[in-house]
Parts: sequence; structure tokens; C-alpha cells
Amino acid sequence: MVKISVSEQTTFTDFDVSNREEALKILSKELLNRDKVEIDFLQNLLEREEKAPTGLSIYDYGIAIPHTEPQYVKEDSVAIAVLKKPIPFYDMVTKSETISVNIIFLLALTESNKHLNILSQIMDLVNKPGAVEELMKMNKEKLLNHVYEKLELTN
Repeated sequence: MVKISVSEQTTFTDFDVSNREEALKILSKELLNRDKVEIDFLQNLLEREEKAPTGLSIYDYGIAIPHTEPQYVKEDSVAIAVLKKPIPFYDMVTKSETISVNIIFLLALTESNKHLNILSQIMDLVNKPGAVEELMKMNKEKLLNHVYEKLELTN
């Protein structure tokens, strides 16, 4: 079982940003402030997102699951942002089309093999009709409790 930390400081509701880069910068900064990632995490995250987009359409909504290589991570963590208004991320399948993303799950993992485990858990969390919409309506406390319950996360 993989334990990944999430905290109130790295979880956002009504996250008001205008684009992908701004969102990833703020989320990465929170992980950096909590000593979860290396100083060059953000730069490598942005570069990886350009090469391998992480937007995914789930029913009528969009999620993004950005991540980068383990050498830029100090401790397994996830930052979660429920966006006030959707922002475009490139589709992980087509790579050329954009998806309007409503929720970002930013992964910071120390080993590559942990990605599949947490990706599977996130998909189980969101891949039901109404699941993303339900997450979008939650306040921060309820969202944190819900993801603690559904994913293998610690605080």
C-alpha cells in the first residue's frame, strides 16, 4: 500500500487561476513550501506537461493529473485543486486538443511505479457519473475527508 500525503495547505476549492501554468506554479509552490519537492520540480513539471499532457475527459467534466520524474520529489504528496472556472489542459489521448479541466490532482511521487497505483485510485474516485461534479461542490474539509477515505492518503 502506497501512502501519499495531502494537507489542507495543498488542497484548494474555488481555485481561481487563469491558465495551466499559473495553477501548476501555485500548487508546486505549496509543495515546495512544505518541503515535499525539489526547487526544480515546477520547471520539470511544465516541461513534462508539454511533452506528455495530462488532461482527461470524464463524462461531462475534465480532470488533469500532472506529474514529473521522481528525482524532483522528496516525499510522496498530492496537491488537489477544484477550479473556480475550468482552464484548458491538453488531452492526454490526442495531445493536440484541449480539455476544460475542473479538478487538478498534482502528483509528486518518489518512485515511477507508484504512479499507476495512485492513477488507478484517482480513476476509481472520479470515473462514475456525477463523481467529478460531487467533488466540485464540496468545501475543503469535506473534500479532504472524502479523498482520505477513498484514496490511500495521509496528512
